Amino acid sequence: MTSSRKILLMSLAGPARLASSVIIYFFMAKPLIKIEKLNVVYNLGKSNEVPALKDINLEIYPNEFVVFFGPSGCGKSTLLYAIAGLETNVTGKIVFQDKDITKLSREELELIHQRKIGMIFQAYYLINSLNVLNNVALPLVFMEEEDATGREKAEELLKRFGVINQADKLPAELSGGQQQRVAIARALVNNPEIILADEPVGNLDSKSSTEVMNLLKELNQKNNKTVILVTHNVDHLKLADRIFYMKDGYIVDTKVKTSVSEINAKTTEAERDVQGIPKELELIIRTYSSLSPTQLGTMLIPFKAKQIISEVLTNMSVEEVAKIENQAQSLLMRGLENSHVTLEFLDGQVARGGLGLNKKTAEAIVNKIKNIIKEIKTLEAIEAKKKTAGYKTDGIDSETVQARKYLFDLYDVNIKSFKKLEIIDKAIDDRLKNKIDIQGFRERLDKPSAKAGAGLDKRLVRKLSRRLELLILGKYN
Repeated sequence: MTSSRKILLMSLAGPARLASSVIIYFFMAKPLIKIEKLNVVYNLGKSNEVPALKDINLEIYPNEFVVFFGPSGCGKSTLLYAIAGLETNVTGKIVFQDKDITKLSREELELIHQRKIGMIFQAYYLINSLNVLNNVALPLVFMEEEDATGREKAEELLKRFGVINQADKLPAELSGGQQQRVAIARALVNNPEIILADEPVGNLDSKSSTEVMNLLKELNQKNNKTVILVTHNVDHLKLADRIFYMKDGYIVDTKVKTSVSEINAKTTEAERDVQGIPKELELIIRTYSSLSPTQLGTMLIPFKAKQIISEVLTNMSVEEVAKIENQAQSLLMRGLENSHVTLEFLDGQVARGGLGLNKKTAEAIVNKIKNIIKEIKTLEAIEAKKKTAGYKTDGIDSETVQARKYLFDLYDVNIKSFKKLEIIDKAIDDRLKNKIDIQGFRERLDKPSAKAGAGLDKRLVRKLSRRLELLILGKYN
């Protein structure tokens, strides 16, 4: 970590010294944000009065990565908007750099937003009539910076986030992941000290989500930006320096992260609320609690359909699949030496917390998971070796060859033409280097040989592409 305060925080090795290092950190650092007795109440004094935040007290320090975590409706987004000055139904103090923003005029608050704060939302809020470059440069227009300067800053950020080639396109022409990258670039164009992110990956696929979250962590670690993230996703906790667990408008727990395993081990009541029922069902019930059982049943049709398809395709419920996903996550983080724990869970008795699968099925699942993770680790090792050696090439490298051998062995692919092999290797190489997307990869493999493709069977191409995407996704977990 580049921040001197973070170096101080993490320099004392070992859990026995963690408390001391945290005390030193908070003693020496001056809070960037200090909140005292914050309450937010909607419809105050009316019969439908709703308390959204209750007696919130917290301090956030420069260069921290902070997470507000909890189930939908717990108040985490309201707290974020209060810090941003966008929530006005507040009592108490919100001090940002020695200024209580609850007492600032509209003009003073706008100035803080222009100079100090960058905001990222789940909905990207890009202006559809402006191209990408102008969307990013827009905040500088309100700051009255020269057009050339604003354009230069915007282009620099678009290059950094890998979307410079989309600069002249309209937002609607971009994928969700690309639009969120553009939104992040716009939030950073004024070089803010603090980034506020409200469920920024809620509309993205898993690969794009991972990329965006890694960007936020990079901004925190390499650019010393203070990041406050609102999320209900347990996977995001590993990014945080501190986690504020919320429930029913209260902060019910606070943790300083020492390791991923410690965070996973200490599941709080707030986490159990999120994990206890599927996200879609939990959201529907909370949002439409006033509906009749018949109306609610209609609303639950998509959830029911998901349960049916999961049963048809896997012979398991959505909840059982989710539990197996958690086991795979554990193996990814802690290593394959713990695979016996996963096996014991899968074929363990339901009464004792297991899934109750027969032993052969459980072993088959574990072996498939291990097979994929081993290949992911192999590719990671090759990539790390290349980086250490300063290896750079535009040609086919050992990582591509390894991935191809794995895929060919897995699906018993037989290729007799060197030309086809070259086309397949180039497609795998370009996909690993993110020069093409999954659709581009499939097109190269199933396009006829007469049109410079590999001419593979479409069903085989789908299998190859799905497994390659798993390997790519796994590398960046």
